[in-house]
Amino acid sequence: MLIFGSGMSTNSSAAAAARDAAAQAREALGGHPPKLAIVFGSVSYPDIASAPRVVREVVGDVPIIGGSAAARVLGPRGIAARGVTVVLLGGDDIEVATRTVELGGPQLVEVVPAARAIAEAADAAAARGLEHCVCLVLAPAIRVDGEALVAAIRKGAGPRAQLAGGLTGDDMTEDRPSLFVGDELRGDHASLAGIFTRKRAGIAARHGLRAVGPPRTVTRAEGQSLYELDGRPAAEVWVEDARLAGATPPKEPKELAAYLADRYELGIADSGSSGREGGELVARAPWEVRPDGVVRLSASIGEGRRVQILHAGRKDLLRASTNAAAEAVLRADGPVAGALVLSCTGRLATLGEEFTEEAALIRERVGAPVGGACVFGEIAKSERDIDAFFNTTTVVVAFSA
Repeated sequence: MLIFGSGMSTNSSAAAAARDAAAQAREALGGHPPKLAIVFGSVSYPDIASAPRVVREVVGDVPIIGGSAAARVLGPRGIAARGVTVVLLGGDDIEVATRTVELGGPQLVEVVPAARAIAEAADAAAARGLEHCVCLVLAPAIRVDGEALVAAIRKGAGPRAQLAGGLTGDDMTEDRPSLFVGDELRGDHASLAGIFTRKRAGIAARHGLRAVGPPRTVTRAEGQSLYELDGRPAAEVWVEDARLAGATPPKEPKELAAYLADRYELGIADSGSSGREGGELVARAPWEVRPDGVVRLSASIGEGRRVQILHAGRKDLLRASTNAAAEAVLRADGPVAGALVLSCTGRLATLGEEFTEEAALIRERVGAPVGGACVFGEIAKSERDIDAFFNTTTVVVAFSA
């Protein structure tokens, strides 16, 4: 059986919060030894780097994957703007392998061998009856191309692995997304955890956004930089379509990037994405809007792709996250022990105080403890999905008991 435990604390220091959250999660395991700790914390804590060390003091010397949250942490009974959350996975029907890799060039080729090592460990675990694999991936936001990251992971991990994870945040300062690497907080690494189980975990991702602008073609792009849509400056076309859809975007470039990221994202509308289960387009958020009209995206979009502006209301977002939870539960093998939830911070701008309701609806639909955090970009790929990197999306990973 797989055992899931989670805890969250808003204590005044990261060390105290990590100790409290880890103790809650350890108690929830009911005496079963943990095999993996997933830890997220707020970088507004001056001592946030101490969190993994303190968690090990409470739960023992287990692998830890995690990092800085983006605006909220999620626990078994609620959410918090400042705190530490700990998820523990344990029991007899789970094995774990972890890898941490220093990031190099924009194509992230150095991630491929790390993912291949997870695949080799998965093959070995399968020989022992642990046939199902989830590769949990975390990397710092802004500094990596989300599409390049998942391409590297998929190349190394192979088609059998389901994927989940995200790009870590930094309490909305956009200058210090980080991962826990040993007892340090680092902004230049990616972390992978292979989670091998006897029963399949259910993974689902939904955002609720719908196309509200005309189809456009990416006519010039390079990596994460989007230069032109329909032969015109990308920002000019993006803002024009947003205004036609009812937006009142600010003029200052930094404010404009945040506004579009939270309310009017770009959806990939050609066949590879529009065929995604659930009928949703893959969303892309802008990190930066430059004065010359170039938009730096969270992940690359190739030239020739068809795109449309996306938007959603509160009810659309709440319905989508509830559906994600329901689908994750249905995709799991039998009763669910608990769920890891990774939700985009951009959803906060629309939901406001109702973001608390979103978390509550997910817990209710999962019917088991949850834990997780807000992130700046979401990774999810079940065995049925083609795409793997998203924005403004809620990802639910339901672990089968």
